[in-house]
Amino acid sequence: MFAKVATDAALDKTFDYIIPPKFESKVMAGSRVIVPFGKRTLEGYVLATTSTTEYSGKLREITEVIGDRPWMSNHILKLVSWMASYYMAPIELCLKAVIPAPIRNTNKGDGFQSRLYIESLIEDEEELANRSDLKLTERQHSLLSALFDEGAIPLAAFAEAQKTTPSTLRKLEDKGIVKIFEKTERRDPLAGKNFLPSKPLPLTEDQAKAKKIISDSIKQACDIEQPPPKPILLFGVTASGKTEVFLQSIAEVLAAGKSAIVLVPEISLTPQTIQRFASRFGKITAVLHSKLSNGERHDEWHRIYTGEARVVVGPRSAVFAPVSNLGLIIVDEEHEPSYKQEEAPRYNARDIAVMRANYEHAAIILGSATPSLESWHNTQNGKYIIASMPNRASKQMSKPNTIIVDMRLEALGKQAPPVFSKDLIDAIKRRLTTGEQIMLFLNRRGYAPHVTCPACGYTEECEDCATGMTYHIDDGRLRCHLCGIEKTCPSICPKCGSENYRFTGIGTQRIEAIAKKLFPNAKIQRMDADITARKHSHEEILARFRAREIDILIGTQMITKGLDFPNVSLAGILNADSALHIPDFRAGERTFQLIAQMAGRTGRGLLPGDVYVQTQTPEAPAIKFAATENFEAFAAQELNDRKELDYPPYSRFICITLKSESNDAVCAYAETLANQLDKIADGRYRVLGPAPAPLERIKKYWRHQISIFTNRTNLVLAYLKEIQKILPPPNGVSIAIDNDAMNTM
Repeated sequence: MFAKVATDAALDKTFDYIIPPKFESKVMAGSRVIVPFGKRTLEGYVLATTSTTEYSGKLREITEVIGDRPWMSNHILKLVSWMASYYMAPIELCLKAVIPAPIRNTNKGDGFQSRLYIESLIEDEEELANRSDLKLTERQHSLLSALFDEGAIPLAAFAEAQKTTPSTLRKLEDKGIVKIFEKTERRDPLAGKNFLPSKPLPLTEDQAKAKKIISDSIKQACDIEQPPPKPILLFGVTASGKTEVFLQSIAEVLAAGKSAIVLVPEISLTPQTIQRFASRFGKITAVLHSKLSNGERHDEWHRIYTGEARVVVGPRSAVFAPVSNLGLIIVDEEHEPSYKQEEAPRYNARDIAVMRANYEHAAIILGSATPSLESWHNTQNGKYIIASMPNRASKQMSKPNTIIVDMRLEALGKQAPPVFSKDLIDAIKRRLTTGEQIMLFLNRRGYAPHVTCPACGYTEECEDCATGMTYHIDDGRLRCHLCGIEKTCPSICPKCGSENYRFTGIGTQRIEAIAKKLFPNAKIQRMDADITARKHSHEEILARFRAREIDILIGTQMITKGLDFPNVSLAGILNADSALHIPDFRAGERTFQLIAQMAGRTGRGLLPGDVYVQTQTPEAPAIKFAATENFEAFAAQELNDRKELDYPPYSRFICITLKSESNDAVCAYAETLANQLDKIADGRYRVLGPAPAPLERIKKYWRHQISIFTNRTNLVLAYLKEIQKILPPPNGVSIAIDNDAMNTM
């Protein structure tokens, strides 16, 4: 027998190995193995086993098998193969995406953490008194007595508490009256958190109708004789109760003996989100996300792998969780760009989830108040089923009142445009008087994104990137938010010596400083990537906000989703245009989603909610439609515009990014590649470019892009593979092909 093995060597191909007779019962598709590779020894994964090989040379044998069963199911292997083909990614990178680093990096060891424990073999003082054979010192007697009521306790902790040493305790073991043993300990990311059990809530009429559609899909998924069910788009306004529908749908799947995966955007993975699932499903809930330690990720993965955990909650990488008997995948906030990975393999977890559900005959729910236009279009053409929840879950919760503030009028007669409009200032003061809470959104951290000299025009720019340096007032440093380089901000202009150095533009630090001057008695907290870098800081801030220890919460996108605070009655979007003017055909869609999602943070209790949208372009369709929460009207207009231009969802978008430290080299190859693609297009796809990327230089690399729009993706990808063989990039030029690209920056 032979095995086709993908090794850690980045060669994007498999190699045939002989399966020795002693391993024939253990080696199968998905097995993790050790193989000789040249003069090295590498780890790899068996993608298939065969009785024949096409290799004519001398084959080598697999030297070791890691684990007692495959690390990946046949379904996951099929998904890996599809992902490698569709996203033009090396097979080994796809395998690394599926098997997280803490699992891969355990080498031959199992990676579990063990600790020494001590336990008394004598039950109590009475039994000890009957052991006349024991000769204990007074100190030994004292130590043994301290163990009677403890049960098994960590050896180091007991020694520290008793002010003794492990060697002293070993003497008790020598006498046969205590047992010292090694015990595997789970590193639990939810340790120390007490989640009160929750019970299913009565469903509203909207929820019940949606749940019926989902139940029919789950029943179809459980019937292997039927085709896999179609994806369901759960289109529900903010606060319509989508989470309760998710929870009850999971319960139905669990009752059928199956498992579930819940995907949430990283920014929505708040303690509040995790609590909802852990409170309902208890110890069978596992979480997988980037903030876990390597040990926690290792142990959670193995709990899922062994079937101990049957409900998995996490961001995009959780779509590969090794659940057995998958019955349901939920993709919450399915429109979120963060589901798309920006490095190879450049997969979209939402689309991977749809494919995995299809392969494993599972139901899938895509939930959103502001669906992606691709998913919305799929409901229009019958590929997806729609389940609508147009009303908020409680009749006491009204839809927020959205007020559009034209900042052009606010700027009249002023030297500089104000950060806060008069209407928003008055609204905040009213809420502070009544003890209500406020959330202010600005999607730019730091104090000022531009530092310029009005005397000579000098601007602080990153030496390695085509962007300005952002000033951070807390430490007086300038930082590039693209490459991370930083330096001390000079006090005078380095070019002309002028002392009138000016900070322009606004970031969350500046908003915080201005808010503290405007509202001196308010308790104000900023929440952005600079503040939440420390583990658990995100959780601590939200806990304080829930406890009403914070009046005004200022933040970036991390405050726009996954939060439910009944006392928040006011939201302010300070620069609604920031996403609107990005050179991307999805700019309007993202602006609409952002405003609607931020509006959804208000009015979630008995208090009515107001949303102030400050904008320089109040006439923009995305802003006008978002103000009335009219997604259907916005989608109809936006889809009509996209259809005329043949943009997604009416075509597929492939973005090719080429980069090099030499601008001339990358320009020349981009022209050659674009010309070759254009020459053989024959009307089957459109080629735009090459052109400099919107961010032309990042980390010293010059970047150029070619955009392709097509309905024949497989054909274009095949062409790209062939062209790269005939015209490979020259030395120093790299190429990244992003199929279904979400970000062109």
